[in-house]
Amino acid sequence: MAAAALWIGPSYLIFVLIMAFPIAWNIIESFFASSYGKSTFVGLANFRQIVDSGQFYSSFLLTLYWTAGVFAGQFVLGLLLALFFNRKLWVSRYIRPLILIPWAIPGIVSSTAWVFLYSQGGLVDQILKPFFTTGPAWLAEPGLVMPAVIVAGIWKGAPFYFLMLLAGLQTIPAELIEAAKLDGANRWQILTRIELPYIRNIVGLTSILGLIWTANYFDGIYLMTGGGPVNASTTLPIWIYNTAFSDFNLSEASALSVILLLLVLLIALPYLLRRRGLDAV
Repeated sequence: MAAAALWIGPSYLIFVLIMAFPIAWNIIESFFASSYGKSTFVGLANFRQIVDSGQFYSSFLLTLYWTAGVFAGQFVLGLLLALFFNRKLWVSRYIRPLILIPWAIPGIVSSTAWVFLYSQGGLVDQILKPFFTTGPAWLAEPGLVMPAVIVAGIWKGAPFYFLMLLAGLQTIPAELIEAAKLDGANRWQILTRIELPYIRNIVGLTSILGLIWTANYFDGIYLMTGGGPVNASTTLPIWIYNTAFSDFNLSEASALSVILLLLVLLIALPYLLRRRGLDAV
């Protein structure tokens, strides 16, 4: 027992120093207010101020809108690509690495590229030119900015789902699919009754990781819009950044971080409870 503790102890110490301590410190900081270098305990005052502000509900709903839209798009696109390339195609070995490029390139590169694509006279305007006399200002109109950044987010993260789901699909025995075809199952029935149930653990893990990453996503939205126009793309991570580094209100930013942490925990809770139930069995 002592030997096991000696081996495991350093890893737990690293976890505490790198993850647990900053999280605990952030939670504690959310109950204080700093002024002229002095911290004063204010209880839930920071949280009340956030909830009472006119921006809380809009940012919260924008975060849910962004997370749901990007997750659904990334999952569906990744699944379609995985199903298409889960076949013996001679071009697969050349195309599959290219599909991973959006996920591999830095966020600042992809965000800058999408800013140019959405600019007046950019590629998006050229494609839609037959339908619009003058292309809309995708990143400057409040009603269009969130769909525009969601499309960019789908493009950026879909390769992750493609890679994970393709790896799962390739573990399914070919005999199982052939037997289903002989029994008269169509493509949709094979997908919903055999393939997805067979890789449900991979689907669950991939989905929960994708949801957490998407809810916390910051750099792409900020680089494309800065949270504008008129806060139309100010999700909770954007609001946290602006509160901390533009308004220099670290205590309120800590309280916002706690709210985002609770949202992420609510997203992860169903998966964690399900995994606990399976482990108990």
